[in-house]
Amino acid sequence: MNIRDIDLNLLVFLDALLREKSVTKAALAMDISQPAMSNALRRLRKLLGDPVLVRTASGMQPTARAEALRRPVRNALSQMEAAIAPNRAFEPATAERLFTILITDYAASVLMPRVVGVLEEEAPNIALNILSAGSDAIDQVERGEADFLVNRFGKLPANFHQQRLWSDRMACLIRKDHPALLAAGGELTLETFLSEKHILITQTGVGLSRIDEVLADAGRSRRISVLTRHYQLPRELVANSNMIVALPARIARYQARHLGLAVLEPPLKLPAFDIGIAWGALDHHDVAHRWLRERIVTIAREALQQGPHHA
Repeated sequence: MNIRDIDLNLLVFLDALLREKSVTKAALAMDISQPAMSNALRRLRKLLGDPVLVRTASGMQPTARAEALRRPVRNALSQMEAAIAPNRAFEPATAERLFTILITDYAASVLMPRVVGVLEEEAPNIALNILSAGSDAIDQVERGEADFLVNRFGKLPANFHQQRLWSDRMACLIRKDHPALLAAGGELTLETFLSEKHILITQTGVGLSRIDEVLADAGRSRRISVLTRHYQLPRELVANSNMIVALPARIARYQARHLGLAVLEPPLKLPAFDIGIAWGALDHHDVAHRWLRERIVTIAREALQQGPHHA
């Protein structure tokens, strides 16, 4: 297929169809007749050798091939629009866009309710696709499958951009009536900490946490009975067992209020850590992308600027 043989207007129509998931709504959005949009869909199907949109029980849905084209097409159109009209202002009140955010459920619980609240007021037609950040999150952003990554970062690729959002520290969640805790007068000593079973929250399912690294340096270790990628499950396990979980203090304090759990300092010296937002070079100059990431940074810093001791 040669790009010179393609009517580039079809990319504009494809963008509208994937956004609206309806021939009628896409036609209205593009201010053309429904037969004209239907004709564009027929041409797209012939060009791509794919149905593009298929009817399901929940309405018209993009095929896997069409879904894979969503981000590349939107980015290409955005870059063309920015090049042709670089000074055109972004209007959040009327903008329609889907953004995909890769984020842990901890960071999502802390940040996303605030972000969604602001978007409802300022950009009601912007939609968010919030997905769990896995071990391949950086690759997903680089491939254009996601717009943002919100997490605790190590070293990122050179073509990535990032900004700090907030700081946190680790805390331990334990039952208030835990026998070992009561025996120690309510104090979580190192010996108590090491004598009990633990839940390890890990995004990859392998490797040591910072706590285990510190213990290993001192020639000690703890007993890990459960590994999970989820931040919500451990609170239920802790509430119904003698296990202990270490997790970020902001979410630990929230969870403890609902289940009568104690939030205690780990009996180890652990540094605070930063949560940041990162994005790839592909989206760096996109005007809508820039607006949303700047709003996220502002929201996080205004709401979470007090530091890790304040949830």
